Amino acid sequence: MPLNAAHRSSVIHSLLPKRSERLIDVGCGPITAAYPYADKAALVTCVDWKLKVFGPIAANIECLEGDFTKIDLPSNYYDCVIVADVFEHIILEQEPAFARKCASLLNPGGHLVISVPHQGTFAFLDPYKVKPAIHRLLWQLGMYKRVHNGSCDIRKGHKHYRVEELVDRFNPLQLVQVIYYGYFFDPLLTWAVALSRGSDRFPGYKWLERACGRELSRDYGEHSFNVALKFYKPTERR
Repeated sequence: MPLNAAHRSSVIHSLLPKRSERLIDVGCGPITAAYPYADKAALVTCVDWKLKVFGPIAANIECLEGDFTKIDLPSNYYDCVIVADVFEHIILEQEPAFARKCASLLNPGGHLVISVPHQGTFAFLDPYKVKPAIHRLLWQLGMYKRVHNGSCDIRKGHKHYRVEELVDRFNPLQLVQVIYYGYFFDPLLTWAVALSRGSDRFPGYKWLERACGRELSRDYGEHSFNVALKFYKPTERR
């Protein structure tokens, strides 16, 4: 796992309550024995539209495959919802429904933890902006027919969000905590990973990884490349 991805997991882990009964990880990605949040709940539900499971996994993990917005899931049931590097991939018109469903799943008093690319100083260096930008141009010229290219909505691209946008989108959940991370070497390391197809054989990779490690130990605030937020669902008033 690249250093910046591992750091993201550690940030998410730090924002979760010490222990919950039920947790759901939306857009969980590949599940392995090293899944990082298995210790955070008695039952962990992992959802992905193309679920991949490799090898034996913890006994308290259940896996569901399909479109999260269409899967029948119980309301007011989960103590925690994780949305890690997922929201930027959602179709523009589906963002409100996606946010509402996340909120509806939470027990009153429960928490949503979300991480997204942040609209910081070096957001323009994000390598994952390139492909949707090309597809958007072709779409405008009538040479590309899909709005979603399998990775993200080409109209918004690999979007970097501002905290205020997420607070508005996930209302009435209440913001509890914000952690900014990454800056300049974070996107450069991502370029190295992308160009080497996930390996560390890119020239200068180890140097970039060390530089990124030093960078991740600092808080660049609103200039940061990524952000993670913790929301709280207010308890019902009688």
